[in-house]
Amino acid sequence: MGIFVAVIIVLVVLIYFMIVMLRSVVSRANQKVDEYFLGNLQQYDDVTSQKMSSMNKMYGEHEALQREIKSMQNELVSYKTSPFYAPRPLARDIYIPTARYIDNDFFEEYKVAKDKLLSINKQQVINELLGKVNYTGNIERYQVTRRILDELNFEAMYDLCSLPGQDQYEILQESFDEDEKKIFSEYCGQLEQTGEFDVLAFTNYVKLEQRQHDPYVYVYVGENEVDYSNEDRMIVCRVDDNICEGLKIVYQNQVYDYSIYKSRRKVGS
Repeated sequence: MGIFVAVIIVLVVLIYFMIVMLRSVVSRANQKVDEYFLGNLQQYDDVTSQKMSSMNKMYGEHEALQREIKSMQNELVSYKTSPFYAPRPLARDIYIPTARYIDNDFFEEYKVAKDKLLSINKQQVINELLGKVNYTGNIERYQVTRRILDELNFEAMYDLCSLPGQDQYEILQESFDEDEKKIFSEYCGQLEQTGEFDVLAFTNYVKLEQRQHDPYVYVYVGENEVDYSNEDRMIVCRVDDNICEGLKIVYQNQVYDYSIYKSRRKVGS
């Protein structure tokens, strides 16, 4: 009888341990399944997000393409209805739009202007201008402004702009000679109204003074033109790609224009 009871107890203990082990195995299996499911679900979310992003991008490109097509259609309609274009018949009923000039007298007027400009003696124009317009500036002041601008080169301006206004003032006050300090003092005398010293504003002031007292005559011509430079007469000739015919003279901050421009619009605008 005791042996039977012992066997029963051993069986109960074994069954208990088997149940505990089975629960542990089931718990680990459930954990692995959950981890696998969550991992696949995260990958699915990532793939879904990528697909949605691609679809949104494609939708945006589709909308942009539709707007471009609509714009081209409107442009085509405007070409067909524009009063400045007339169809020119060709073989097989093909029509090519040709421009109708708004000003029919343009070519005639341009020819007259071109003939007059070609007939002028550019050297004579320069001589007459210099004979009539006397130099009213101050050559010494011009030379002083040039020295100041040479000293305030890119590196110096870069270093000064990183400092406070008072430091800029003190450095320049110590760096300039007596003639340069006169112009410096003239500008600083205006600071009661403009506020703190600024080297950029001072440089602009010096450039303006330089232009007002510049003794050089700047002659601008088109391409393949004669070089009218003359060092003794302080004439500097430069090429202006925008000049079609004639010449332009800049002297003492004044412009004397005897030219026809290809376009009055600034480059890059």
